[in-house]
Amino acid sequence: MNKQIDKANLFRNAWSIVRHTAMDLDLTPECARQFFGAALRKAWAQARAEAAAPTAPKTAMLTFHTGKGRRDRAWLARVTGTDARFGFARQFLRGQEFWDNGNKVRFDIELVEGAAFEDNSYGYYVVRDGALGELADKAAFTALFA
Repeated sequence: MNKQIDKANLFRNAWSIVRHTAMDLDLTPECARQFFGAALRKAWAQARAEAAAPTAPKTAMLTFHTGKGRRDRAWLARVTGTDARFGFARQFLRGQEFWDNGNKVRFDIELVEGAAFEDNSYGYYVVRDGALGELADKAAFTALFA
């Protein structure tokens, strides 16, 4: 299981199932207690299904202004290692262009722990503790791949 099951919520859900069953069948509370075993099994099944369900990966969004010419085009690349010719081995990401007070490009990034990114203005980003953080200088970024 991916997550741990909260047993307090499990029993709350089971009693909620019992109450709704009793209301549907128009039973007294004493008679409704007979359904608690079945309700608890149903609550366990729901909790196991929720715990085993895959969670969606976290994402972050970066937006850059682009210029008019080809040389001013905004780009974002995932750095995968070092390269003898270019310094860093990069995998360029495709962004979505949109117009909002000028031409902009938006990049939706999946936050994978330890992933590193570089943009066209030599801004460096690293994913740590599930959040995207910006590094101040190239030396600190280069140290990640040393």
